[in-house]
Amino acid sequence: MEKGRIRKGIGGFYYVETDQGILECRARGIFRNKSQKPYVGDMVSVTRNEDGSGNIEEILPRTSLLLRPPVANATQAIAVFSWIDPKLNATLLHRMLLAGEQKGLRMVVCFNKSELMKDADRRMVTDWFKNTGYPILFTSVAEETNLDLLVEELKGHISLLAGPSGVGKSSLIEKIARGGHRVEIGELSEKIGRGKHTTRHVELFRLEGDGYLADTPGFGNLALDEDMDVQELETLFPEFDDYREQCRFKGCLHINEPDCAVKDAIGGGISRERYQFYKTIHEEINNGIRR
Repeated sequence: MEKGRIRKGIGGFYYVETDQGILECRARGIFRNKSQKPYVGDMVSVTRNEDGSGNIEEILPRTSLLLRPPVANATQAIAVFSWIDPKLNATLLHRMLLAGEQKGLRMVVCFNKSELMKDADRRMVTDWFKNTGYPILFTSVAEETNLDLLVEELKGHISLLAGPSGVGKSSLIEKIARGGHRVEIGELSEKIGRGKHTTRHVELFRLEGDGYLADTPGFGNLALDEDMDVQELETLFPEFDDYREQCRFKGCLHINEPDCAVKDAIGGGISRERYQFYKTIHEEINNGIRR
């Protein structure tokens, strides 16, 4: 059997990238019997039929699975926001980064439409995320600024773009993916008489540098899991890593405890913006609020 990666799925058909090109496949009924479902991003084993179509015989082990958006084996998310047009929703950005940490994704912060930002704005957001390890990019599709830096961050990853409507996610995808593999899949669909499948479904674009970018139409946010507790929350802020072991009490939650190294670092190695957000989520969890 051949192995390949599902690049697109629609109407019961799955387009699998193999060493021989894109193969249109159906999933065996055995998956329905096992309550299993192939997802875009899955590595699968396939067999070929005489008519040039194929069958998915096995879903290979996954490293991750997101259900919103439905992507398997994603390794990172790019949180795309703008400073204005639309105006930055900082709380949404912080929540998205927190959700990415919870799901084990590498997170990148991308401020698109950067031509509308002042130098002081850039310094402010860079300061927010000091010591987090998150790459901070300032891109502009209109001026084609720093798109090469974004491409570098995508190499070797299965990435998805998340962010509110209007920040330019689709424009970034068009610039980076350049439509090459959309044509590849579309031509195959047209040849077998099913049109180009232009409805809104997740699709992976192949990028240079052994990477994939997920086009996830209509998707804007990574949601936090509802079962998170305050002990887990404390571990999802990477800027706390250099300080938590220095706290006086093991298991310190950095709220009311004395001799807390995390609180002592606020305004220095930890930004006030991020710590205030931490306190907000901590309070929400204690009060049973889920958003």
